[in-house]
Amino acid sequence: MVLFVDILRAIASVLLIFSAAFYLRHLGKTKKLRKLSTIEFTMYILIQIAYGLFAISLLISVFINW
Repeated sequence: MVLFVDILRAIASVLLIFSAAFYLRHLGKTKKLRKLSTIEFTMYILIQIAYGLFAISLLISVFINW
C-alpha cells in the first residue's frame, strides 16, 4: 500500500511539473504580446521561484545521498 501511495505521489508531482511548465510557457508568450495582469505576473514569478527551489532540492538530495 505504501508503494502504491509513493507511485501516485510521484505521478502527481510529474503532472504538476509539466502543467506548470506549459503554463509558464503560455505566460511567457502572453507577456510578449501584452502586459500581464497582476495575478498572471504573480503566477509567472511564483512558478519560476518554485522551479528554482525544486532544482535546488533535487541537487541537495542527489549530493547528500551519494
